[in-house]
Amino acid sequence: MPSSTVFLRVPARGFALVSVLWLIVLLSVLAMGLSYTSRQSTQAMISLVGGTQARYLAEGGVQLVTMNLLSRNPVDRMLADGETIDVELPGGHVNVTVSDENGKVDINAAREPLLARLFYSLDVDQTAADALADAIADYRDEDDLTRLNGAEDSDYLAAGLMAGAKDAPFTSVEELQQVLGMTPEIYSAVLPHITIYSRHQGINPEVASLPVLMAVSDDSPMTLASYVQQRRANHRDGLPMPSPPTIDRQMLSRTRGVTYAMTAVGITEAGQQSGMSTTIRLRRGRNRLSIETIDWQPFIERSRIESASGVVKSDP
Repeated sequence: MPSSTVFLRVPARGFALVSVLWLIVLLSVLAMGLSYTSRQSTQAMISLVGGTQARYLAEGGVQLVTMNLLSRNPVDRMLADGETIDVELPGGHVNVTVSDENGKVDINAAREPLLARLFYSLDVDQTAADALADAIADYRDEDDLTRLNGAEDSDYLAAGLMAGAKDAPFTSVEELQQVLGMTPEIYSAVLPHITIYSRHQGINPEVASLPVLMAVSDDSPMTLASYVQQRRANHRDGLPMPSPPTIDRQMLSRTRGVTYAMTAVGITEAGQQSGMSTTIRLRRGRNRLSIETIDWQPFIERSRIESASGVVKSDP
């Protein structure tokens, strides 16, 4: 049977209609794509603008607090004991945590008993706390003699740490992470309570946190917590500081009002957030005021924020 070929005839108007429909679908897809891209770009721009605004709010809060801390009259200054204050500004507000570094334990100057007691106050096991205190002292001293629970180069090598002990003072608190035996959990817990800027063996109780007070005093935690609340209340009311806890003279310092660490979180009215942290040293001469920026980071040190005991409305 001979083969045959069948040709289907498509009316010209039908072909045109199909072409138009496909063109409409294509244009619709392109329009949806452009709309999605536009929305994404708009959202990205809003986020960028909001983040920038929040960042400037944070910087504005730091500037206001710094001006307050420059006051020559200690009564007019913030207590700066790690409490977080809320500063209202046009376009949003700022949570600023201010800590006087003389209320912290200096990891370059503090002796082993104070270092160990600080770890005790943070619920670190006594054996681990004693080992860390000795290891910190071995890390920063110049000799190769190993303390009873400490660690020198041979101990670091045995643990697979080629850098060994530094045999020199810490140049940042972050270096503490390199000490043998230091864990991320312990470091995170101790970070808000240590410094390298006070240069004192002891601390000033008027600006020390509760864990630091627990490290330097044998008074009960309840008594020390009450002291923290009372000193804040007295400062707000313009009254003299309450009597300090019982503290060994070797762990006591009276210096304060020189070096401050600040962490600021700017929050816009729309809820965008950005922050910064800085450490400054102030000089209040009779004829001259000066500010020295020791450290500045364009990010938020969360552990310091979370260590604050509350937010207080304030207008520095």
